[in-house]
Amino acid sequence: MRPLPKRLAVTPRGKSRRLERVLTDFGCEHSFARATESVLEHYGFKLSATAVRKCTLTHAQRAKAKQEKQYTESFRTLPPQGQENIISEADGTMICTVEAGSRKGKRPREWKEIRLLAAQASGSTQTTYAVTFGTVEQAGRRWGHCTKEAGWGLNSRIHAVGDGAEWIRLQCEEVFQKQGKFLCDFYHVSEYLAKAAPAFRQANPHQWGRTQQKRLRRGAVDLVIETLAQHLEPAATADEQAPVRNAHRYLTNRADCLDYPDALRRGLPIGSGMIESGHRHVLHARLKKAGTAWLQ
Repeated sequence: MRPLPKRLAVTPRGKSRRLERVLTDFGCEHSFARATESVLEHYGFKLSATAVRKCTLTHAQRAKAKQEKQYTESFRTLPPQGQENIISEADGTMICTVEAGSRKGKRPREWKEIRLLAAQASGSTQTTYAVTFGTVEQAGRRWGHCTKEAGWGLNSRIHAVGDGAEWIRLQCEEVFQKQGKFLCDFYHVSEYLAKAAPAFRQANPHQWGRTQQKRLRRGAVDLVIETLAQHLEPAATADEQAPVRNAHRYLTNRADCLDYPDALRRGLPIGSGMIESGHRHVLHARLKKAGTAWLQ
């Protein structure tokens, strides 16, 4: 029987490239035990969770080596022609991590920020992602690389959208320089206005909020800031009890990042839906399961 595997081009305990792709895809998106159930459901046979784990980690190490090699190169070496407009977004979320060691007994857990970066050519459905536990500078470099992979060229305009976090704004300036323009997520700004709305129109705060949104959409940022300034809470009031002051400070500090008319004119998004969606299916679906903690 020994010649049979050779004639069939198979090896004991071996896996075809297609099967490895299937196991890796399921292993990345679900727990290894759940991945075995998915293989059985879709393909009619069952493998052990250990086999899925081994295959997934093998390809993860290969992907890591490939990415680390890519990250040693400069993302600023750009082709003369690229995509005209590229949407590029960034955000952070907290992941529960645990120190390596024996599984017996309790090990200290710590929540650490992981930064997700995403880029997509305008009009495309293909999104490129990058992620890191590293510093904001490392996140910026990975942001540059994934934007380059999405089609960044010397002729491109980078439309960066985020929640207004300082590290995102600074990295946008550092990485994309004159080619980039940062826009505060419209819906994040709207949350600040919604909290301030009852101070202006207690009976119908939603109507007041919609009025301010319309003003922002047509570029009347100064008018919105002036309106907020008329109802600022006393200085002695704590920030937790001062939604108008919080909204006024947020918009004043980011007045140059609220050019919604330009984005709408160019057919570009004013919200960070791409990165929020990425959080759900890139990070949360696999890394934020109940009771789980991860080795960093």
